[in-house]
Amino acid sequence: MARSKGEPRRVTLEDVARRAGVSVATASKVMNGRAAVKQSTRAAVAEAAQDLGYEQRRRTTRERRSIAVHLETVDSSYVMEVFAGLLHAARRSDVDLVVSSLGGGGLTREWMAEVASREVSGVIAVVTRIGREHVRWSRSLSLPLIAIDPVIEEPGLSGVLTVTATNWEGGADAVRHLLELGHSRIGILAGPPDSVPGRQRLEGYRSALGNAGIAVDETLVDTRDFSSTAGEVGAGRLLDLAEPPSAVFATSDALALGTLRAAAARGIAVPEQLSVVGFDDTVMTGWTYPPLTAVSQPLFSMGQVSVERLLALAADPGAFSHPFKLETALVVRSSTAPHRP
Repeated sequence: MARSKGEPRRVTLEDVARRAGVSVATASKVMNGRAAVKQSTRAAVAEAAQDLGYEQRRRTTRERRSIAVHLETVDSSYVMEVFAGLLHAARRSDVDLVVSSLGGGGLTREWMAEVASREVSGVIAVVTRIGREHVRWSRSLSLPLIAIDPVIEEPGLSGVLTVTATNWEGGADAVRHLLELGHSRIGILAGPPDSVPGRQRLEGYRSALGNAGIAVDETLVDTRDFSSTAGEVGAGRLLDLAEPPSAVFATSDALALGTLRAAAARGIAVPEQLSVVGFDDTVMTGWTYPPLTAVSQPLFSMGQVSVERLLALAADPGAFSHPFKLETALVVRSSTAPHRP
């Protein structure tokens, strides 16, 4: 109901936090009698609430734990498989998921403060840009932050728990498979240059070629986003070279799908004339023709582990939180074959 003219504005928890000089999340912990808050802070919040005449709303239902999940996009098989793992672990732990997609805008302080005011246990960000400011906001809001396959802007950034796969090893496995099939001119669709997983897969590619005594031809390295459209454009550029590759390693299944389209548009048969390896091993690998050889990421498990670690951090903020890397595995299907000069 709208407040009538002249009626005093209701004092909010944000007003109390501002008066006490603390975050909204800390003020909420004090008002709800939670632990892990210094006595001096409790006293400051209580005094601010009394001075302002703050009236705490009474809960009529049993308090449930919840986790905020930030998705940059919802239109990819990768995200949906990670989300399935998040949902499974949340149900098993009896917690709710509060899901938001900011349309590629990234995490903002306003959004993090808003979810902190809901008293969520923390935030899980999926394939999201993470910078030093996010670490600061996480600490100031007492809001644990976990990033799945993050796009980290500053090298050596610490203070955020990451959950990823063995991307370097997966990239090396993909290239070794192609080398064993006799391919030596291997192109790569490496994804965006600021993506941590993309860079690691590219490093695995370079290492595998180097160990085989093959110098990296930089004209065979293409960096764009992870979409199928980028795959079609990037693979098209590689296939139109005067000396095109006989195999392409696409660092996402979507990029591999674009590669198959580019090959078909040029009348290039897969795998007879071009071998293609993807990365992720999402459901789409069984839909392509031919079925796609891919490095399998444990996407479901990555979602599960993220929920479990976030709840552990929420229960004990001082707990040691090292990065988690889950193992990848190459799954060979029909999109790769021995090189035929």
